[in-house]
Amino acid sequence: MRLNLNQLAIFAKVIECGGFSAAAQVLFLSQSSVSKQVQNLETSLRTVLVDRTGPKIRPTLAGQVLLAQTKEMLALADQAVGAVQAAALWPKERLVVGSTSTIGGYLLPAVMRELRRREPDGLFTVVINSVDRLAAALNQGRIGVGVASGPLPPGRYESERLASDDMLLICAADHPLAGREIMPAELSAEAFLLRESGSQTRKQLLELLHGWDLAGARTLDLWGTESIREAVRIGLGVSLVPRRTVRFDLLHGVLAELHVRPGPEPRTVMANWTLARPLSAYEEMMLSLLREVAGDPAGAPAGTAVGEAAGAELPAAELLAD
Repeated sequence: MRLNLNQLAIFAKVIECGGFSAAAQVLFLSQSSVSKQVQNLETSLRTVLVDRTGPKIRPTLAGQVLLAQTKEMLALADQAVGAVQAAALWPKERLVVGSTSTIGGYLLPAVMRELRRREPDGLFTVVINSVDRLAAALNQGRIGVGVASGPLPPGRYESERLASDDMLLICAADHPLAGREIMPAELSAEAFLLRESGSQTRKQLLELLHGWDLAGARTLDLWGTESIREAVRIGLGVSLVPRRTVRFDLLHGVLAELHVRPGPEPRTVMANWTLARPLSAYEEMMLSLLREVAGDPAGAPAGTAVGEAAGAELPAAELLAD
């Protein structure tokens, strides 16, 4: 036999409201219609679902079992409706992907390039913001998928490890310590270039300096990976970056690596997706592509803007605003 979702919804509302009359008012139906639907459900299941003997109706044991299953079925039905509606819009809807800045600069271009290849008419926006704002947007379902370096604060989203981010200290190509195995004390005279406040890379470099007993070293605040790379190139100081953001600079001798022992720990690239609502087909494809591309060590060319690689519309920070 097949259960009638309308009858199940009415049955659940009767139990929730504690009576047929109260449920009828909420459902904008007559009491007799509500009672009839529940009776038809009981007839089809060949059992009594509602105990009508007391001053307030309550579910029988069979009714309790059905009520628990009904809540799950109605939730699945709502998800199915949402998925169908999203599919009807796809790829006309705009896909909004959240990311912290460093990941957005080197991982997402290759993902968006593949997304554009599969869906030439697709519309998508990459939103770059802080870890906290990314977490808030996922938690509220304002975006479906977000990528970050390391775990986000707890919330209504799932997370999955995509790849390991190898971190290294970089210097100008003609730096006297370039390519050498060195101890932290040999860096005491260096200026350390820090990312903007809220950056995970900034936090990691400051922790390294503390662990190296260089907490009092000279520092200079800059914004973004591009400014860090250029400042290091011209000899303004040294800095910490993910290897994938400077691999071509290292290969062509534009920048060099400082081999410090103990060195920086790698970071984890995490994919995150909201549990506040069902993901659209577009978002599911994005999540799948993230898994594919993150495992490719080549990735996207360092320094390529997300919009250049993917034809995407670039940061709309208000979408992640608290």
